[in-house]
Amino acid sequence: MKNTTRDRTAWSLLIFGGYALVMGLVLLLAPEQLLPMFGFAESSGTWVHVLGFVLCCSAYYYLWAGWSGNKAFARLTVHTRLASPLVMLGLLAAGKVGHMVLLFGIVDALGGAWTAAMLWLSGQDGSAKQEGNN
Repeated sequence: MKNTTRDRTAWSLLIFGGYALVMGLVLLLAPEQLLPMFGFAESSGTWVHVLGFVLCCSAYYYLWAGWSGNKAFARLTVHTRLASPLVMLGLLAAGKVGHMVLLFGIVDALGGAWTAAMLWLSGQDGSAKQEGNN
């Protein structure tokens, strides 16, 4: 029988997945509640609802990986989440977004750093010598 005790890496994915799910549901169902807080005009277009659905899909991956203890997925998320503030800074420098969007990049990076630290503490730092998916 598989041990159902969640390690710290799994918890970092579960909590980040919960955050992504809440954000995705808000963007999918009621973006007018969130967008003005971050300097976006209320949108009547479909792009924000599609983004909300994509974020819900991403949340599903995080939650599944956290629940199953998939360390290979955890390692992959670190790369993209640490890149997030750099992308947001680039968009800000290009004049495409307002400064409040940096908050999303910062939250992503903090979540990625947390997962990276938990992987490192558990000896699963993402090196090529890791075996299997875990």
